[in-house]
Amino acid sequence: MIAAARADGHIDESERANIMEKIHAVDLGDEAEAFIRNELANPVDLDDLVAAARTEEQKVELYTATRLTIDPDTRAERGYLDLLAGRLGLPDALLDHIDATVSAAKVSA
Repeated sequence: MIAAARADGHIDESERANIMEKIHAVDLGDEAEAFIRNELANPVDLDDLVAAARTEEQKVELYTATRLTIDPDTRAERGYLDLLAGRLGLPDALLDHIDATVSAAKVSA
C-alpha cells in the first residue's frame, strides 16, 4: 500500500489517511501502527516488494492491495501499476478483472 501511494513521488495526507484508516479497521495494534508509520517515512524498494511475492496468489494479492490503495488518476500512478503488473507477470485479462472488481467495490462503498 505504501509503495503504491508513493508512486507519484510522495504520499499526500489523503493517501496517508487512507492507509491508516485501513490499519485501524483491522485493529492490528499499536506495534503494527508504529511499524506502518515508520514505513510511511521510508522509501519502499519495488525489487524487494516483487521478490517477496513468490506464489501466484501472493502476486495477485500484492497487485490487488496496491490497486485498492490508489486510484490511478495520475500518469505516475498508472505507470506504477503497469510496472508492478509487468514485474509480477500478471496477464492483462486478470488485471482487467482486478481493476473492474476494485472499481466496483469503491463505487458501492
